[in-house]
Parts: sequence; C-alpha cells; structure tokens
Amino acid sequence: MSAAGINLPSMSWRVLVSLGLLAIAAISGWSLWSKRNAPSDTVAAADSRPDYVLHDFTLVALDAQGRETFTLRAPKLARDPGTETMEIVTPLFLIPPREGSSNGDAWQVRADTGWVSAEGDELRLRGAVKAESDGSTDMPVTITTEQLSVFPEADRVTSPVAVTINRPGSILRGNGLEVNLARKQYTLQSEVRSRYAP
Repeated sequence: MSAAGINLPSMSWRVLVSLGLLAIAAISGWSLWSKRNAPSDTVAAADSRPDYVLHDFTLVALDAQGRETFTLRAPKLARDPGTETMEIVTPLFLIPPREGSSNGDAWQVRADTGWVSAEGDELRLRGAVKAESDGSTDMPVTITTEQLSVFPEADRVTSPVAVTINRPGSILRGNGLEVNLARKQYTLQSEVRSRYAP
C-alpha cells in the first residue's frame, strides 16, 4: 500500500509536467505557424529605411538629352531604395521653360511635402501648394491648392481638388485643374467661379 502510495504521486507529477510541456510546445508551435508569413519588425524596419538622406541641398534633374527639367531645393530628402522615389520636406521646385519653347515661363513651386518619381518625370506636391510663373513671356500666374502634380517633360500640371488661379485683373476658382504650360491653357473642371480683381 505504502509503495503504491509513493509511486502514484510521483507518476501524477510526471504526467502533469509532461502535459504542461506538451501544452507549451503546442502553443509555441501554433504561434510560430500563425506568424509564418508576417514580416518581422526588424525586416520591415530595414525595408522602409531610405538608402540615403540629404539635408539642405540643391538637386538639378536632367532629361535624357541632358537638359534641365527642374531644380529642387529643400531642407530634407529621403530616397526609397525599393521604388527609387524621393520624399521631400518643404520643397521648392524651380522649373525652367522648355528648351525651344518661345512662349514658356519659368515656374517656382512650393509645398509642405513633395514626392518625385523614380524617373523624375512626375512631381507630386501636397499641402499649401503655391506655383508662380515669372511672367517672362506673358502675365504672371499664381496657382494655389492643396494637391498638385507636375509633369515637367510634358509641360503639364494637374490637380484633382479645389484650385485658385490669380492673374493680373482676375481670380478664378474651381475644382480639378489641367494645365498645358507650353500653350498656357488652364482648364478648371467644375464649380468654376471668376472674379474681376483690379
């Protein structure tokens, strides 16, 4: 009786420990299996880090023929190594008239943030966007909006949101903008209002 009494508690202890270890192993295995496709935080952090950062810089972008498409000045730029795009803080873009264009103006475009495509053929500006032409071949123009996309090589500017266009003597407001810079054609898509401003 006493031998059986000693062996039973010993057997129960081994069984409990074995069951506990089995449960821990099962939970650990399930946890690892359920997270097998999720990237680790360190891998995700490494993937989202820029491959270079510039501070207080001036950058000149050239097209395939070596002509200047724009000059960029900003306090900070970070380049994404995966997409080869650039994120910019408070950019100032200086866009010269297209070479060979007799009626194009130079433009200055400012915003809270900017983005440049990998090829440099699209500039996206967001937040307090202000684009000003120098009026060297015609009247100066100022465009203000919250979103603006500039395609320097195509002499094209677009915006899907509310836009104000100031020219000497008039103020135009509307939603959605299409601009052909070479032809100086400004098209507002909807809710267009105009006001004489002497």
